[in-house]
Amino acid sequence: MSSSRPPIWSRITRWVAVSLKRRLVVSSAVFWIVAVTIIAFTFLGFGQQQMLNETRDRNVQTASIISRDLNSQMNGILADARNFTRHLELLSPDLDAQASAAISLRLSAPQQYRGIYLFDLQGRLQIFVNDSVDSLLRLRSADIITRSPAVVDERVMNAFRQSLAGGTYVSGVQYTDLGNVPVLHLGLSLSPVAGNPVIAVLEIDLQSMWERIDQITFGQTGFTYIVSREGTIIAYPESSHLGHPIENSLTPLLDGNEGFAEYHDPARGLILAAFSPVGGLTGWGVVIEQSASETNIPISRMGAAVIGIWMFMAFLGTAAIFRAVNGVTKPIVTLTVTTNDIARTGSLKRINPMKRSDEIGQLSRSFDQMIERLQATEGKLERAAIDERNRLARELHDAVSQTLFSASIIAEVLPKLWAKNPDEGRRRLAEIQQLTRGALAEMRTLLFELRPQALLEAETSYLLRQLVESFGNRHRIPLDLKIEDECSMDPEVKVAFYRIAQEALNNIAKHAQASQISIRLWCEGDSIRLSIADNGRGFDRAYARPGSLGLGIMTERSREIGAELSIESQPGQGTTVTVKWQKPVKEATNGGN
Repeated sequence: MSSSRPPIWSRITRWVAVSLKRRLVVSSAVFWIVAVTIIAFTFLGFGQQQMLNETRDRNVQTASIISRDLNSQMNGILADARNFTRHLELLSPDLDAQASAAISLRLSAPQQYRGIYLFDLQGRLQIFVNDSVDSLLRLRSADIITRSPAVVDERVMNAFRQSLAGGTYVSGVQYTDLGNVPVLHLGLSLSPVAGNPVIAVLEIDLQSMWERIDQITFGQTGFTYIVSREGTIIAYPESSHLGHPIENSLTPLLDGNEGFAEYHDPARGLILAAFSPVGGLTGWGVVIEQSASETNIPISRMGAAVIGIWMFMAFLGTAAIFRAVNGVTKPIVTLTVTTNDIARTGSLKRINPMKRSDEIGQLSRSFDQMIERLQATEGKLERAAIDERNRLARELHDAVSQTLFSASIIAEVLPKLWAKNPDEGRRRLAEIQQLTRGALAEMRTLLFELRPQALLEAETSYLLRQLVESFGNRHRIPLDLKIEDECSMDPEVKVAFYRIAQEALNNIAKHAQASQISIRLWCEGDSIRLSIADNGRGFDRAYARPGSLGLGIMTERSREIGAELSIESQPGQGTTVTVKWQKPVKEATNGGN
């Protein structure tokens, strides 16, 4: 079954895994690049959110300013209209004076007041002024009063009816059939002191106001439009949108709320919209729209700069990581090469100590110190090996060679001696037997020295017998060996008993001048005892140095196995060395001898 990972990934993984330097560089570089990437994206995301917040706050504030300005303009128009109607009330019932006032109002703001209509309560048109400026300049108030009634637009009549029913009335924005001019109608009731009540309807031209709204833009895609209290568009840069309903996300505007919304337009993408109510009798609302893509243009430009900085930081960080890792791994590589050479050739060699105070420098110096100690230890081991070979050579010469030489001399003269004196021949034959047995014991003792494993595998009684035969053959001192029981003991205890007995016999041979030696090994409950006694000259313990007469060696051997060593000696009364080893409690509980 094939691996789920692509082969190239497996090769990269193997390539990285074979080198500590590669692993450190790759892992550190990946971590650095990921960290820089996260920081870059976080910065871009934060910048985008910050730009969105700034756009939202700016557009909402702008929409609020525009709505307040529109409200101020409409309040001004409404105030002028009320002042006009109050003036008409004062002039009532003089129609000539009222007509003259209507002409004056029309001429005072011809781009604002398209028409002025005065109805009685039965809906009969008494005065209407909707002529052009040039025509009005040629007309007199009497002409206005006496001319035939004109056909009144239904929207004007609707304003009359609404005002008749409820007082002041402000219509919605409507567009004229001729010229598609945005207008609204104000209906106001007049209650003159003299004369009959009448209704005044003013047709307000919003074209200049709408043009100023169209001129308010933001960048390439931002613009402003006006919506009615019913939620339809009444002012828009493109006339095709007039009368269309607003987006659902903008409905809080109809409740008089100010805010910000986002929605998706199929043609323009994501749209950011700020809205603010105009207030007053109109019920209008101001909406500012701007494409989110344009808002993000600074972020896109900043993103290019961030990507450039990211690439630079990634390269710079990787280079710094490579240099730092190289500074760390180069000494390790040197140590590795040196240790491999040592393992391959066995030749101990130092490296140049690094002038660094960190852990790598300490490791380098420690390595050189270790090599120095190993070289010193190697020299000691070589000298120890030479000393051991020399010692074995002396042992062979002093003991085995001399014994075999003596046996060969006796064997040469034995036939002649046997012919002359058979009894003496038998004695000499027994001597040859004793010499060869002693030489064999000497050889076995030397084998124990050369092969420690054989020392561990042999029984304690066997080791002591070989030691006794070897010693007796070499020094010709009578020696009595008594083993009361084959005591079971740990290998390290057995070796320690053997070495202590060996050292005690060596001390006897060198210093005691004894004529009789006895060795006894016996078990006593959970303890094992070994005793070596001689009838030599003894010594005074008070004047004996701790490291003399092999006492230090025997004491150290005893301490290693947790045994008790006692030495009893008096000048002229011989010496007795006793070792007592107590079996551990667990071993004794498990049934040890």
